[in-house]
Amino acid sequence: VGEISNWTGKALKIPRKLLKESSSRDEMSKTSVYFLFGQSETDPEKNAVYIGETEEVFGRLKQHLQKDFWSECVVFTSKDDNLNKAHVKYLESKIYELAKESNRYEVVNSSVPSCPTISESEQSVMYEYLSNLKILINTMGYRFLESIGESKEKEGETYFIKSARGSNGKAILTNEGVVVLEGSEIAIETAPSMSRAFVNMRQRLIDHNIIKEANGKSVFVQDHLFASPSSAAAVVMGRNANGPKAWKDKNGKSIRDNEEG
Repeated sequence: VGEISNWTGKALKIPRKLLKESSSRDEMSKTSVYFLFGQSETDPEKNAVYIGETEEVFGRLKQHLQKDFWSECVVFTSKDDNLNKAHVKYLESKIYELAKESNRYEVVNSSVPSCPTISESEQSVMYEYLSNLKILINTMGYRFLESIGESKEKEGETYFIKSARGSNGKAILTNEGVVVLEGSEIAIETAPSMSRAFVNMRQRLIDHNIIKEANGKSVFVQDHLFASPSSAAAVVMGRNANGPKAWKDKNGKSIRDNEEG
């Protein structure tokens, strides 16, 4: 259960295998917005989310047992029953937009949720609800509503990779990993010894148009978050790499050098 002081909203995190046991909770009969979390069935390195709303959440979640991808759900409702159908449909629509913009998770909804018309005062209340929802969902470890740009707000040192094989990368180290910045150039070819996992990662970025060909070069056309410095370095350099040593700041010090003081 997740709550914020002086907020009427409430969050429940429920593993799929414990859904039946959750049926006795009062919250499971309330009007809610909810999320199903799991692994993408098309990209093994990407998480997936389904965004929904309902007036009776337990019954709706039981219907979703037909979907195989999810392993956990998070339900957001209200302690004082002040959420109605229009409110949760409004939240669903706004959350869907944020999730698509952030592009962190694959959004598996089959259609775009419609946004109902609600009063200006209700929009203000829902804006506050959404702000608190984002805080709680982040603390639960699901950062699918936060853009990579937001994660860079507390950016530290900028790091670079330049190699004889044509790579020219620029990145920022964040609390989540390494963000390789738009405009970074990668090696045109990969080394024969490059691990298959990194080759596949690189190809998926090309297939998803995150890396594109331009003027004879392969270039990141948007910022991209990597889980580790080594995976980022490997994609940029076209070969296996020790990322903490490969990424250097403007003074020539590596991530490892700066970590060790």
